[in-house]
Amino acid sequence: MMRRVGGLETEFGLVCVRADGSRALEPEAAARELFRPVVAMGRSSNVFLRNAARLYLDVGSHPEYATAECDDWWELVAQDRAGERIFADLAAQADRRLADDGQDARIHLLKNNVDSAGNAFGSHENYLVDRRGEFTRLPRYLLPFLVTRQIITGAGGVVTDPDGTGRFVFSRRSDHMWEAISSATTRTRPIINTRDEPHGDPTRFRRLHVIVGDSTMSEVSTHLRFATTDLVLRVIESGRSLPELALHDDIAAIRAVARDLTGQQPIPTANGGSTTAVQVQQRWLDLAAEVAQEGEEQQVLETWQKALDAVRTGDRSWAATHLDWAIKEQLVGQVAARLGLDLSAPEIERLDLAYHDIAPAHSVFQALQRRGLAPSVLQEQRVEDAREQAPRTTRAHLRGQVVTAAQQHGVDHVVDWTTLRLTRPGAMPVQVLDPFATSLPAVDALLAEIRALGADAPPPAPPA
Repeated sequence: MMRRVGGLETEFGLVCVRADGSRALEPEAAARELFRPVVAMGRSSNVFLRNAARLYLDVGSHPEYATAECDDWWELVAQDRAGERIFADLAAQADRRLADDGQDARIHLLKNNVDSAGNAFGSHENYLVDRRGEFTRLPRYLLPFLVTRQIITGAGGVVTDPDGTGRFVFSRRSDHMWEAISSATTRTRPIINTRDEPHGDPTRFRRLHVIVGDSTMSEVSTHLRFATTDLVLRVIESGRSLPELALHDDIAAIRAVARDLTGQQPIPTANGGSTTAVQVQQRWLDLAAEVAQEGEEQQVLETWQKALDAVRTGDRSWAATHLDWAIKEQLVGQVAARLGLDLSAPEIERLDLAYHDIAPAHSVFQALQRRGLAPSVLQEQRVEDAREQAPRTTRAHLRGQVVTAAQQHGVDHVVDWTTLRLTRPGAMPVQVLDPFATSLPAVDALLAEIRALGADAPPPAPPA
């Protein structure tokens, strides 16, 4: 598939604390406060926004943001960054309301995957694939890539060994994966989720749902997650003869890879041999070079190679200002050395959490960006535009138009990934099953109906 639609779902950690660090509100109460403007806007804690993204409260009081469908991976990064800012604004509003009520409380939203109690929450990737392809064939080749991809795009972090010693790893999420493939998402938490929800024409499309990835703060890391996976999928779909890289035990391997910061430790393969994380990634990079187009995709290959070389050689000079795991590795190491701390110290855990805080005033990552120690690739205006504007080259454009028009004209509506409908007697839903559609007569008619309803609506009552 030369042109692929994808999207990113991010669950945010939530904590509400007092100035002294003690808990001020339970997560459920903090979530209600956070979502108060959302419920006021859409009479629900599950809404679609003008940029065609979905914002909602997931199980376990996790605020979640799902980007609109994107067919450009830098646009996806912009839409993801827009979600951070939308939630950061909601948190700031909640903090002001709490202060006005005389409460010593501040809400923190953390774009990470593991909280201080060890609970895990997700960053789920979605990729459109052809229904006519062999979906059962994908995992055979994709799993070794996903197991080892963390050495490039992991968020980094510290785990505690049985003896109580802290150890830096490529990804803390790796310890929370329990199956290679499953239709579940929380009970067994697989690397690839096989539940068949295409969010499109089920005769043409299927949705590949990857739930092993880390939530990443670096725009470079987020972009690499999608751009490299897209290229690997294209290689698999091309029908080329592919190497047998299947691993003996994907779950044992993903934990071992996380702890091997050299990327060179042997990993048992299914055929009785062994490989390494660096070798698996290099093999896929070389294969991706055979299908990559000129221009931006060549830049993806170059960045992928730089990231891989940082692991292979141990020279972190480039990675330590571009990739989350390497930025955090350097930061944690410097702080631990300066304060004489073991990596398992509570101060290091607090630093890790602060790295992922999305509030500009509290985010360690954003402080590093301001000092030129973390990447800022996208122009500020592109991220701000993504807060209000849907991607223009996918179905999201149509959803965004409908939501924007309905809100501007005060017309009640309900939308989801495939359906657009007005909530009035006799209103018929409009289905958009093609994720690549950017125009549709039925949507034009729906927009005209919204404008007509808005023109006929009585003016709002003057304030009392």
